[in-house]
Amino acid sequence: MRDVLRRYVPVIRTWTTPDGHLPDPYETIYSENYAPANAAAVLAAVCSSSRTEEAAKLLEQMLARTVTLLGDKQGVTPFCRVFLYHYGLMALLLAPEPDRSRLVGRFGGVLAAYEDDCVVVNTNCAALQWSMELFTEMLGLRPANRELLRHRLTFIARAQLGSGFINDEVTEKQIHDGMPIAYHAFTLFLLLGAIAMIKNWPEELEAERLEAERIIRSGMLWLRHTVTPDGAFAMIERSSYQTFTWGALTALLAYTAPGGEYGATVDAAFRNWLPYAHEDGTYGCTPNLLPHSLRVGFETYTHLNMYNLLGLTGIAVAERVLERGIRLPEAMSSEAAESDRELDATMIDAESGYAFYRCGLHFFGCTMRMHNRQYAPVMQGFHFRLDGRKVPVAEPRLSSPYRLSAKRDRDDVWEGYAITDEAGLVHVPDMTHNVQLTAESDGFRMRYADERLSCEKTITIGDDGIAWHYVLEVKQALRSIDHVLPLVVHDGRNPLRIAETPESGVLLLRTGDQSFTLRYEGTASPEMELHRSILSVSGISAKVYARASGPLQPGHIVRWSVKLSSSIL
Repeated sequence: MRDVLRRYVPVIRTWTTPDGHLPDPYETIYSENYAPANAAAVLAAVCSSSRTEEAAKLLEQMLARTVTLLGDKQGVTPFCRVFLYHYGLMALLLAPEPDRSRLVGRFGGVLAAYEDDCVVVNTNCAALQWSMELFTEMLGLRPANRELLRHRLTFIARAQLGSGFINDEVTEKQIHDGMPIAYHAFTLFLLLGAIAMIKNWPEELEAERLEAERIIRSGMLWLRHTVTPDGAFAMIERSSYQTFTWGALTALLAYTAPGGEYGATVDAAFRNWLPYAHEDGTYGCTPNLLPHSLRVGFETYTHLNMYNLLGLTGIAVAERVLERGIRLPEAMSSEAAESDRELDATMIDAESGYAFYRCGLHFFGCTMRMHNRQYAPVMQGFHFRLDGRKVPVAEPRLSSPYRLSAKRDRDDVWEGYAITDEAGLVHVPDMTHNVQLTAESDGFRMRYADERLSCEKTITIGDDGIAWHYVLEVKQALRSIDHVLPLVVHDGRNPLRIAETPESGVLLLRTGDQSFTLRYEGTASPEMELHRSILSVSGISAKVYARASGPLQPGHIVRWSVKLSSSIL
């Protein structure tokens, strides 16, 4: 970990302009944002373990830029300044003596006088604000506001569901059914950041620490169901599989279960993102090797400088946790270990709207409803692992968050059926309430009905592959029903080669050192579309289409299945 952090110093130096700015190399919109503060945190961690004059000089430059941006209340948004303040303070706590004393002497007055004017816009915002209030006291800048600390932590606790999942889309005034898994993990990481930075908790803040530990423990008992042995965790909704999730999971496992008790070792989590290193020393902002400028799988707010440095800050926190030997308190750890002796094959959480299936090294997650931002249809499988390995099925993503439309965009990446009604409008499963989902021995069975049709869908996984089975009963006249399956055609290293066979409905796939058979039963011959999408974090993708049936009248029952199996070409 220290080596990875140290090797990033030349990257930060290359990005730094002569006047000390840290703009993104590829973007102009909020191109700098909070990157200087995270750069400072990374550099402070480097100085703590292997100080060089170059790293120490850059650290001071980045803190100077952080303070300048904090003072620009007209040009920098309040939420961005929360990140700047939080990570600027963390950098000071990570820095070794005498660097810390010198830097506090230079910047401490301004930081002590800074007034946070950001309302709580979401749950991770509250976690940032809770931690930075503690940081100011630990640095001797000013006493923490006890009332504010209690309010922020209570806010986070109220956003945590009974299952342990933390919904990030909560404000002071309203709660949205957003449920982004990435920010569940990020909020836990932010609470851990305070525990990792503070060596000696004041006795009067002991209740704060205990409550933070309780929230982390409950949250990790949920998150463990998403973690796979390759060191990744299943995500869908906002910010899925962005670089910062790498650092967050690595730090969380270092603190709670470094030996793999929660599905992966901390070593596997740390090494999971290293293969996505580019020649210039940066890492893919999403888990592929395509050029940064293509923004494959990026959110609108994803920038190379911000998310690489935020991810590496997570590695810096993990390094501090391991170096100090910090672990979740013994009583909590033993209780968690007791519940973890058998990691359940299935976890169904109706409150968050997610289900996860695991059997040995086979794994996938599934959506039970369409959430607020409409990132994926209902009954959507994601994070497939067949015998522990990725398959060339693209991680899902819809192109139009907040837009529920009868006509989907060509760039959309998802598996499922699309029905065309008699007016020519296309519909996909878009219920905002949970479907009926039950666990099977090898996957999940889902049922629901609307005014157009009733549907039974089963996703199964086993040694013979991944299969999607459909039974639809038509209630209204329809032009057609199609099945779509998104495949990764290039991940930045390996192209997907696809070939038809003499056998009807069978396609042969090859990518890297893996080969697969894709078999359709009950449909017309499948065809790979010519259009390519950059929406999925998996890489460049394209859909395989197959006509299931049409035209159809009420009462018509349609059955089909699709199966992806490992094979030898």
